[in-house]
Amino acid sequence: MQLLYLSWCLVCISAVPLVEEGKWRAAVYEHVLVTASDVGCTETVCTRDQAIELMEANLAVLRDNVEEAARQGADLILLPEDGIHGYGFNRENIVPFLEGVPQSADGSNQCALYSAEDSSEYLSEHYVMIQLSCMAQSNGLYVAACLGSVVGDCDHCGPDHGTDCFYNTLVVFDPEGSLVGVYHKYNLWTSELPIYDIDKLPAAVSVETPFGKLGLSICEDLLWRSPVVDLAERDGIDTLLLPLSWWDMFPHQLAHSNEDAWARGLQINLLAADNHVPQDWNSGSGIFTPAGHAAVYHNISTSSTGKLLVADIDIKPRKSHVNWAEFASNNLDHFEDSEDVFTAIVYDDLYNFVKLNSDENTAKVCSDDGSLCCIAEYSAVFESDVFSLGVFSGSHIKDGSVSGSFYIEMCTIIKCDPEDVWNTCTQDMIMDYDYLTRSNTIFTSLKLAGTFSDSTRVFPEALFDEVTLRPELVLITPDGVLSIREKFELQPLVSFS
Repeated sequence: MQLLYLSWCLVCISAVPLVEEGKWRAAVYEHVLVTASDVGCTETVCTRDQAIELMEANLAVLRDNVEEAARQGADLILLPEDGIHGYGFNRENIVPFLEGVPQSADGSNQCALYSAEDSSEYLSEHYVMIQLSCMAQSNGLYVAACLGSVVGDCDHCGPDHGTDCFYNTLVVFDPEGSLVGVYHKYNLWTSELPIYDIDKLPAAVSVETPFGKLGLSICEDLLWRSPVVDLAERDGIDTLLLPLSWWDMFPHQLAHSNEDAWARGLQINLLAADNHVPQDWNSGSGIFTPAGHAAVYHNISTSSTGKLLVADIDIKPRKSHVNWAEFASNNLDHFEDSEDVFTAIVYDDLYNFVKLNSDENTAKVCSDDGSLCCIAEYSAVFESDVFSLGVFSGSHIKDGSVSGSFYIEMCTIIKCDPEDVWNTCTQDMIMDYDYLTRSNTIFTSLKLAGTFSDSTRVFPEALFDEVTLRPELVLITPDGVLSIREKFELQPLVSFS
């Protein structure tokens, strides 16, 4: 078995643009996967050599993009969740894809250790960790990537899982190839629960670098207080790393729109690397800041491919304070109650809605218990599209993960017709991608606000035609109003939340 990597001198032969003082250069790569099912390793338990052969098919592509990121002067590259071993496993057939990884960063350098050992057995046992360590060392940048790891003699994984714990693990290597970050995904997606284990408690893992403090998370973790909110608010990270395998879940959980919203809401930088599976609506990677994206990629066309994104961002992101309830609480009485409230299920949550009409310019809707009210000021001419203002306040179960549910407050404007609720509002069940992503309705003005509780963290989202992000059109004021800027060329709106 041969270890493949380029030497440092090969990636430094051309000059790269200088990075401004106070900034650093980030890279993320959206990857077209070779999956275990492609070679039959989800139908049977493959050998370790077969598993390595599959993983090397992905690593070869990832390696090329690490090298290209280095040529462009990147300080760090983030690679996707499942990007090396793929997905579609059960507890038995994932075993040959797992490797032993220290449970916390110990500074070990697998590239150097393999060079010293020069053993085919050692290479087989630590194949992925060696490759990632050597990618970082050979190219002189930080490399962050996910792999499946195994820890023996665990005491908390339960009788169904035996004595070995399997983890969905994010590792970070520094430019010398040393292991400086290890994080076990805590908030597992539903399909992962039979396969992976979790630590007894969620861990908030951060890494100090010359370009700020990095927080580690994986995919579904984004939706939960721990670790993501804790990393941002308690631990003071500057940049969140978010490898993910996330598909478009309408109307509020598209990868790129959530990434953008969380960067804005938490006032941090956020790097996201997704897998590229267009037939599954799986795409959405980017480099995000509190002011919007520095680079973003979302493309599910059949001819689309993976993509490397590189951008310069502030080491210390610029922050602003927003009181998300101020405007709505102070002006709620100026908005009349609607008599035409209707209900619709959106992503398994029961919303109250009021329809927006061309001959009106304000709307208000409240939850049944009055704990949350949403108000909107708008100007638009509605032709074929029907938009409504919706509110939900309560326990959300569909993304329950290991904790069962979490409480959310939502104010949203989406395409939703009271005359045809099932085919317009219940968007997570609609398979018409054109309907979900296209619009012909331009709001010449739009303001949205809500009476959010003090403990609620608000993550503002605005999606325009073809579910594009247009940061130049989005304005957030200190008193908690999400608005469309009126001085720019306006675009048709898909959703506003």
